[in-house]
Amino acid sequence: MPTTPRPASPSPAAGPHAPRPAPTAPRGTRRRRPPTALWLVPLIAVSLLVTVQAVSAYVPPDLHTSRVPPRSELHYALLVAHIFTATVAVLTGLAQCWPWLRRRYPVAHRWIGRTYFFGGVFPSALIGIPVVYFVPVGLSNQVSLAALDALWIVTGVAGYRAARARRYADHRDWMVRNVALTLVAVTSRIIQPVVEHLVAGQLADPVAYAGDLLAASHDIASTSSWCALLVNLIAAEYLIQRRRPARRRPGPTAPRGEHAA
Repeated sequence: MPTTPRPASPSPAAGPHAPRPAPTAPRGTRRRRPPTALWLVPLIAVSLLVTVQAVSAYVPPDLHTSRVPPRSELHYALLVAHIFTATVAVLTGLAQCWPWLRRRYPVAHRWIGRTYFFGGVFPSALIGIPVVYFVPVGLSNQVSLAALDALWIVTGVAGYRAARARRYADHRDWMVRNVALTLVAVTSRIIQPVVEHLVAGQLADPVAYAGDLLAASHDIASTSSWCALLVNLIAAEYLIQRRRPARRRPGPTAPRGEHAA
């Protein structure tokens, strides 16, 4: 018995009230992030060079070769302890920045992170409290170092607590800020020659310094410290915001009654 073919049922996607397919972005419009090595390798190289140059004056420890004029033997001992624990923080902090290490060796990442915090940041920040008090280059520099020390402790504790609570996204953000603060000493030594050049142009000015080398040295130290702190915090926030996924924009809503039968 011959059968009559049934009429084809309309496609659910056909009709005026069918949902519209999501628009696809044309090719080539998505921004590609540059490889990590493009900025991480130069950062590590410069940080290591500056750190070695800074620590070399204290190996072996000698009161007469200190770059910071010590007020006493106690001040010098605290300064050396602060510098060497900060060096541990710099080296382990740079290792923690490498994404390959975090992905391939998470156990090593955790242990290096503990060394970074308990062997570098935490003891160096605590020793830094009396060191800031003994700083001989002016109140403005003391305030900048005190602010750096306080932010160093706060961001480190916040990052550690976030890791303990398994809030890894928050942990990453806080540690980006903390490592940026760790590298303020590196940035300060890069900025300092520029500040010295600017101050040297005003040293003979009778209104600015009138040849006062002590006032000029205070301004050089404090300006370099404040600028480095500001630059590193801005860079950290830029990196955090850049790595966060973009919020999805809500699609266009249909007017009332459009889908009514």
